[in-house]
Amino acid sequence: MDRQALISRFEAEMGKINRPGVDKLMKYIQGSDFYTAPASTKFHLSCEGGLLQHSLNVLDALRGLLVFNPITGVYEYQVAGKVAAEIPADSVTIAALLHDICKTHFYTTAMRNVKNEKTNKWEKQPYYTIDDKMPLGHGPKSAMIVKQYIELTTPEMYAIWWHMGFNGSYENDTAAGASYEKYPLALALYTADMMASRLMEAEAANKALFAEPSQATAGSFGEDIGTGEPDAPPPESEWQEAPTLQKGE
Repeated sequence: MDRQALISRFEAEMGKINRPGVDKLMKYIQGSDFYTAPASTKFHLSCEGGLLQHSLNVLDALRGLLVFNPITGVYEYQVAGKVAAEIPADSVTIAALLHDICKTHFYTTAMRNVKNEKTNKWEKQPYYTIDDKMPLGHGPKSAMIVKQYIELTTPEMYAIWWHMGFNGSYENDTAAGASYEKYPLALALYTADMMASRLMEAEAANKALFAEPSQATAGSFGEDIGTGEPDAPPPESEWQEAPTLQKGE
């Protein structure tokens, strides 16, 4: 999907959010480098527009992880066949699309010498590096930026705040674990973020399987891959009985 298509989808998804201040939030996003920044310096989607693509990937992963209930109009986080949490559709969209808004005004480009294996000469090539203009952390910084413009529900705030998960620090991991237990959306967002960065994305683009989103999670912006319903059984005339086993087989 090209950049303009990604922008169109992002703005269409955010256009469904009906909260005071969302127009000002969109002006901040459109005036920042959100649409052009990479998602990382050298790992997943370290490319122009990577942050935008990653944000939509997390939305698709999160919607795919949850089960939408058309009767109630909310998403269900099911665990072992039980509904552990009901999550409003706008919470899914806000948490996924804005979890990494902290990466606006965060990256810059620099030049370094790279050896050209064909010519055996050193050449200057650009690369992404960090120039954090708002050094306020990661998840907490995203929550702070969003809350300057719109109100967040408590589960949304905890989900965005703790989407980076565990890091080996006792204080961090204790708080993150408690948050996942209290607000399952936080655990779901962390899981979806890992799905996107580890399974869906390569360094410069989405992996081939995820080059285009599915209609199941992206609606009209996704490719038509069928309804997901199982194929109809073959006609009765096509059924064949297994051959009778002989003794000793």
